[in-house]
Amino acid sequence: MTGWLERIAHASDTALALTVLGALFVLYLGFSGLVRARRIEDVPTARVRSAPQGYVELIGTAQTLGGEPIIAPLSKTACCWFDYRIQRRSGKSWRSVQAETSDGIFVLRDDSGDCVVDPEGAEVTSRHRTSWSDDGSGWGSHGVHARLPSLGRGADRVVQVGGKLLEMLGSGVGEYRYTESVILEGDPLYAIGQFHSMSSAEQTASLNDLTGAILREWKQRPDTLRERFDANRDGTVDVDEWQHARAVARREAAAEHAEGLRRDQLHTLRRPADGRHFLLSNLEEFGLLRRYRWRARIAFAAFALLGGAVALMLSTRVV
Repeated sequence: MTGWLERIAHASDTALALTVLGALFVLYLGFSGLVRARRIEDVPTARVRSAPQGYVELIGTAQTLGGEPIIAPLSKTACCWFDYRIQRRSGKSWRSVQAETSDGIFVLRDDSGDCVVDPEGAEVTSRHRTSWSDDGSGWGSHGVHARLPSLGRGADRVVQVGGKLLEMLGSGVGEYRYTESVILEGDPLYAIGQFHSMSSAEQTASLNDLTGAILREWKQRPDTLRERFDANRDGTVDVDEWQHARAVARREAAAEHAEGLRRDQLHTLRRPADGRHFLLSNLEEFGLLRRYRWRARIAFAAFALLGGAVALMLSTRVV
């Protein structure tokens, strides 16, 4: 036994422990990818108007609701959903300094009707993902990796590998690293979650929920909230101004509620209470399924390598 095999075999106990933890982690990733792929395969696709109550799969397009728009904070892009993270260099690693995921409601629309999606708690996979780094001066100083709409399996692999190489090359350029994902209006939307159709009577009770969702969305953008409701321009939204904001939010929620009444039923999709997966993606079903299968394959391959390294380390510790 020579060379790097010798070094692995006689690695420290700390290295052994870390390798065991790494093997267990990639094993978990592999099984979680398989479970999600199986879930996508097993749940039949339903149409909004005729979907059964409960756990369903829906396919349509993403549409915004009326009222206050959802704006991705870094790129200032109008969208249906966003997620961003800002990291700062700390030695050879990166430390997260700010992150946010939107939980504002939007609509999934198919040829039979509309379904209001509450994305809170969803596992979201987006094909619109952009990463870049800079010295702190802002967007566009140094682009690292932009994920474009899928151009096919071969092109996707080139984008993934090329993006990783650019990230490594770019990691020495800027002090800050930014990552942002969005779902845009008009994107194809694939969803698995808890479907519920509310009757007219139930919609009255849901008015408070819609109002709360709108207010929660506004709180995520304090600058916009102050600009819109800080009447005395003292830099804060006081109690009276907040009450006015609540009244405006309720009017906007009432408009959506009234639209629901005209449709007779308001259809909603949200995170299942029993802990089953809540998945949203602007990838088509096959593309999402392919991604989870590749995740499982890569994870199991990594587990095999790490498992072999653990076995090699343990072999030199047998008395």
